[in-house]
Amino acid sequence: MSLLKKLVLASVVSTALLAAAPSAMAAGKIENQSQEGVLQAFDDSIASIEAAQTALNDGSDRETVLGLMKGAKQNLNRIESATVNREKERANGYLKKSRSAFKKGDMDTAKAQMSQAVVKFTSLKQIYLNF
Repeated sequence: MSLLKKLVLASVVSTALLAAAPSAMAAGKIENQSQEGVLQAFDDSIASIEAAQTALNDGSDRETVLGLMKGAKQNLNRIESATVNREKERANGYLKKSRSAFKKGDMDTAKAQMSQAVVKFTSLKQIYLNF
């Protein structure tokens, strides 16, 4: 009888966890983002990547640059548009390479990758508008 109670309790708990998992994973997503919301996300991401590039080129302290890079990545992730997903991944790749090079102290590579990231971030909006 005790074993039966434990099995029932375990199955109820696991069912509850499985039911809650999809809603927990979708917490960061913007559901049914309007066109104005998408355009605002593009503008925010472009502004944040340009701020990160400026801080990197001006020789700001490490924590500031890394914080701006993180903010640029977060703003990039707010863009919910299937038309730019592949290019968005490429832009994120340049940002990731720049961040990695910056952490290693390779400023030339970090700046080169950051300039590529800025170009990609800016082109995302044009791709979206021209689609």
